[in-house]
Amino acid sequence: MKKVMAVILVAIVILLFLIFIIYNKTRKKFAICLMYHSIDDKPGKEGIFVDEFEEQIKLIKDKTSFKMEELKKINYKLPENSILVTFDDGYKNNYTLAYPILKKYNIKATIFLNTRYVGNNADYLSWENIKEMYESGLVDFQMHTHSHDLTIKRIKVVDFYEKDTSPYFKRESYNLFYEGKDGHFNVKNDSGKLDGLPVFKLISQVSVAGFRPKKNFVEKYRKIENSDGFRKKSRKEKIEFLNKLFVEKKDEFFYKIDENKFAEIVNFEILENKKIIEKNLHKTPFVLAYPWGHRYKGNREDLKKLGVEVFVTTRKGANSLNLNKDWIYRISGDDFKNLSEFKKEINNGETPLYKKIKKLFKF
Repeated sequence: MKKVMAVILVAIVILLFLIFIIYNKTRKKFAICLMYHSIDDKPGKEGIFVDEFEEQIKLIKDKTSFKMEELKKINYKLPENSILVTFDDGYKNNYTLAYPILKKYNIKATIFLNTRYVGNNADYLSWENIKEMYESGLVDFQMHTHSHDLTIKRIKVVDFYEKDTSPYFKRESYNLFYEGKDGHFNVKNDSGKLDGLPVFKLISQVSVAGFRPKKNFVEKYRKIENSDGFRKKSRKEKIEFLNKLFVEKKDEFFYKIDENKFAEIVNFEILENKKIIEKNLHKTPFVLAYPWGHRYKGNREDLKKLGVEVFVTTRKGANSLNLNKDWIYRISGDDFKNLSEFKKEINNGETPLYKKIKKLFKF
């Protein structure tokens, strides 16, 4: 009897899995949310080449696009053939390169702002740019935290900052080691200060409490870096040496952010972001795109109390037309090798769970 029950149970599991596969392969009613960052004037840079971006937008021009602020009015229920277009961070080229294309094809979009850099950094939008786009009725602006900064998830060295390390990554790592002024990390003047320093396992500072280097970290590390014994080591040996040293003398080099301090950081990052957008656009933002795609690991209710009603992730997959306010999934427009790949993906109704299983089992 037990064997029969086991066989029936296995058969049910297999049947449910087959139904799950069929559902994902044949799903017709879904909505894609596209994600972009930098729109570049030349191919091969940090983001997507502007010509490729236009080709993608041209492909979706017959879909119905929505801004995030419009979703509440329709009770988060999208009609068929809908599309959501989003940009993270708020780079200047979202205005100079992306905005003219959005206007050309009448596509609505939402930009999630790091308000720390707006109007303070030449790579980012100015409030004049933002107001022009917002008043056009095509572009909405929502939250992405104030600074987008990182914290150390695990005290484990994985690499070193170098001359050719992404300037964006350097900028958002800078405050781990130096007391920088808001928005004024200068690639030319400050980038070299990070060269040679270790890269740790990092995570968004609003995801988990994490660790921070102590104030004298750089001074102590440079002494190690410049010692004869360390300079003679291979890259691999340097990483192994540092990981052993930092385990043995963790309290000498790092401090753990306590839960009270973590709560302060989260509250400031959300409320400051919200306050600055409110002040400049006279609207209350209520949508948060997690910085770095790293979700808050505490109780989501903590963020809802701060005014966040909708949470946007970087987890890949199609959304239901009846949107889940706790999980809006996105597809990165930056990642496609060619237009046919993009076309295939925007017509792909696979759920994030199915994509994860597919990747895990390689089928």
